[in-house]
Amino acid sequence: MRLRLLKDGLPDRLDLRVFAGYLLAAAVYIAIGVAVTDFLLSFWVGVVYLLVTAWLIPTAVRRIL
Repeated sequence: MRLRLLKDGLPDRLDLRVFAGYLLAAAVYIAIGVAVTDFLLSFWVGVVYLLVTAWLIPTAVRRIL
């Protein structure tokens, strides 16, 4: 995805939806990290988690819908 300038400095609906998805993924990651500290402290687990929650799950949902 290419970075683009925001029109009038305000994000559009799609930008806000993507941002909300990242916020939800971060909240779930922190909740899991509170329960399982090793999960939170592993760099590679964090990378895989972000890949799954920010790319694979939305792709699967788009294909289903």
